[in-house]
Amino acid sequence: SFSALEVVPLVLLGYEAFENYTRLHSAPWMDRLKWPVYCFIAVSFWNLVGAGVFGFLINMPVSLFYIQGLNTTAVHAHTALFGVYGFLSLGFVFLIARYIRPEVEFNDKLMKFGFWALNIGLALMVLISLLPIGLIQAWASITHGLWFARSEEFMQQPLLQNLRWARLIGDTILIIGAVAFFWQIVKVLFTKKS
Repeated sequence: SFSALEVVPLVLLGYEAFENYTRLHSAPWMDRLKWPVYCFIAVSFWNLVGAGVFGFLINMPVSLFYIQGLNTTAVHAHTALFGVYGFLSLGFVFLIARYIRPEVEFNDKLMKFGFWALNIGLALMVLISLLPIGLIQAWASITHGLWFARSEEFMQQPLLQNLRWARLIGDTILIIGAVAFFWQIVKVLFTKKS
């Protein structure tokens, strides 16, 4: 019950973030909070997908019997941990940076690139590699047993190795997005006051 209910407060946070998003242009000071609000909206999206869809996928009793500990668990972990708590942390970092250094503007192009690179990178990581491997493992677990789906013989098949290497596409995009966000924080912290 508690695992299922953890989604509720984060959905409420997403609702609040979306309401703030609709008011971004109503006052000049609200426009300055655009990127923290975008991060909080991303929290709501990844909460729905990561904790909601993929969390329920692996936490139902029948799923626990067949697919717990396979790559389906990693799908939930990546989308819920980085997608929810990573973006929540980034949103708070940018919010705090906005109040610590209000005179320094965020570079809109850098922030847009970083935000979308993180989201697209995470989505590709899951869709290209983690989820397909998890579904293939789930089928193997259902048809032959969990021991087989986790065995070295099964996991070292060429298809699964290729899917693991394909994950580099999403990983690389995500890392580049993280570097863009890091560079933005460095610029905020070390820009001299005019």
